[in-house]
Amino acid sequence: MTPDLSVLIVTHQVRALAADCLRSLFTGGGLRGLSAEVIVVDNASTDGTAEMIASEFPSVRLIVNRENAGFARGNNQAFAVARGRNVLLLNPDTLVPDGALAACVAFLETQPASAGAMTCRVESPNGSLQHECARRLPTPWSEACRALLLDRLLPRLDWFNRERFVGWDKRSARPVPAALGAFLLLKTEAVPALPEGRLLDEDFFLMYEDVDLCKRLGAAKRALWYWSGAHIVHLGGQSTRQRPILTYAASHRSALVYFRKHHPRSVPFVRAALRLGMELKIGLLRLRALSRPNDEWTARHLAMARAARIALRGGSPATGCAPATQ
Repeated sequence: MTPDLSVLIVTHQVRALAADCLRSLFTGGGLRGLSAEVIVVDNASTDGTAEMIASEFPSVRLIVNRENAGFARGNNQAFAVARGRNVLLLNPDTLVPDGALAACVAFLETQPASAGAMTCRVESPNGSLQHECARRLPTPWSEACRALLLDRLLPRLDWFNRERFVGWDKRSARPVPAALGAFLLLKTEAVPALPEGRLLDEDFFLMYEDVDLCKRLGAAKRALWYWSGAHIVHLGGQSTRQRPILTYAASHRSALVYFRKHHPRSVPFVRAALRLGMELKIGLLRLRALSRPNDEWTARHLAMARAARIALRGGSPATGCAPATQ
C-alpha cells in the first residue's frame, strides 16, 4: 500500500533536536491521520544521532552516510527510497503539532492539478512568523539589498525587501514563488517533471537549494501554495550555531551558484555587491570591536565575515562544512 506521506529528514550532529522532532511526529501526534513513513539520512554524525534514532525510533528508515554528503544529496538519497504519494522535506530542528501534516496533505490534494507543492506557517519558538516561509525568489537586486543591509535599514519598503512580501500578514492562502526548505511538502509525481528531473541540485552543499527547487517548480508550471491553516515550529540556524564560520562562508558560495545557474549575466554584479557588503560588515564589526574588545559575539561574526570574504574571492577558508538544518 502506498503511504500518504514520506517524511524526509537529513541530520548531522543534532541528536537532541532530532529526538524532539521525531517525538513530535510519533508521540506528539504530528503524523496523526496519515499513513506515513519517516526516512532519516544521517550525515556522519559523531554525537550519537544515528544510534539514538535506531534505538528510540525503530520504525524510522535510517540511512547512515560515512561522510557529510550535504543537505541536498542527503534529501535525494531519502527521496530515492521514498514510497509516499507525497514527500515532505522537514528539518530536524522543527516541531510538528498534532494533526498538522494530515491537514497539510489534505490542503495540497484539494488544490488544482497544477499544484505541485505547499508550505504552511512556520513560526519561531516564541510564536513569531518566519517570513521566509512564503517569499519571492531571490533576484540580483534583492541579493544586493540584503548584502548592503538596505533591507534592514528600510524594512517597511517593499522595493528594498523584495523577498518578504512587505504588507502581507501571511494569514491567507495563496500561491507563492518560494518557501523555506525547513518544511516543504510536494506531490511525489511532480518531482520527475522538474527541470533536471531530481529533487534537489547537489551543486548546493548548504543553502539556496530550497529556492532553486522552488524556481524549478515554477519553470515546470507547478504551483507552490502557502496555507496559514497549519503551522510548525522551526528553531532555525542550527548549522550556523554548530560551525558558524564555515556555514556562513558556504551560504555565500551557494548564492553565487544560484545566480550563476539562474541569472548568469548578473553574476559580476551580485559578486561585487556581496563583496562590497562584506567589506561594509567587516568595517562595522571592527568599529564595534573597538568599544567591546573582548566581546565574543563580535569576534565570532568578524571571523564569519572574513571567511565569507575569502569564499567570495574564490578561495576556501576551510573544508568540512556541516549542513544539517536551515
